[in-house]
Amino acid sequence: MNSASGDGVLYTEHLNLKAASPIGALWSFESITAGSNRPIVTINTDGNQEFWLDRSDPLLNTIVPGTGTSVIFNFGDPWSAGRSLNTATQLAQVFVVGPVLRPRLLRVGHAVRAIGAAFPSILTTAFLGVHPAQLLDRIVPLHSLWPLDDVERLTTSLATVSMPDALAMLRDRLIARADGGVDPRDFAHQATQLMRSTGGRVTITDLARTCGLSRQKFAREFAEATGMPPKLYARITRFQSLLHRLLTSDVSQWIDVSCEAGFYDQAHMINEFRELAGVSPTEFFRPHGDSAAGGSVTVPRTSKRVAEAVLSALE
Repeated sequence: MNSASGDGVLYTEHLNLKAASPIGALWSFESITAGSNRPIVTINTDGNQEFWLDRSDPLLNTIVPGTGTSVIFNFGDPWSAGRSLNTATQLAQVFVVGPVLRPRLLRVGHAVRAIGAAFPSILTTAFLGVHPAQLLDRIVPLHSLWPLDDVERLTTSLATVSMPDALAMLRDRLIARADGGVDPRDFAHQATQLMRSTGGRVTITDLARTCGLSRQKFAREFAEATGMPPKLYARITRFQSLLHRLLTSDVSQWIDVSCEAGFYDQAHMINEFRELAGVSPTEFFRPHGDSAAGGSVTVPRTSKRVAEAVLSALE
């Protein structure tokens, strides 16, 4: 099926707004009731792709491990997140998600209207004024990092304009704080880019050699720049690459995916996925959230098309 139907969430990645900026992704969420003829994937008038997500889609209901940091403004119903539904707690209206080491379940509420900016952890200090290590596996209110008055004024301003305009304002506010950002020649920037391009399948020794540093000096300075040791960073990057491969492959092809992603065999892949996602791939891809009703083990059709766009916000 290539069309959507029923209540869902419209995910838009605003590629035109992030062009030539150091920000990894600028996105918006908006609840929508789709008629039977609405395409799952379409191009809007701004030239950006829009993706319709079913409310049971795991990409909408799970915060999975990733190496980046995100700032999210929620203008709809309250969201909650936790290690389980029983431990989920309500999130602030404006919050920051640091690099994620362990998965969380996410509930976005019925009326969804939100925007977010995701960026590499090496920009966390420049954008937010705090070392990325202080945000590891944490979700915190933005007002705990920025003055409360500044957050309230910005929130009011963003809430009164269209989502594209709000994202442009948020982008400009972050970049203005960065004062130059990260030099693309910086060794940590080069190393993280190499990790992403290889899907995390690169040794720390090779990274250090590429950057012209000893292994010990590289590990120490990489952790200082990104907030996590290079081995952990590479492991989570490999998980992100694996998740993307699984999302864009049929279940029948997962045996081949395990080898392509650099695992010894399928059992090794499943164990690593369970370590970082909290459940096995088959359990992860069963429908999540309030609309789930004992669904079969299958990758949601929406995820197959939206995977690359959504996951760019998590890296």
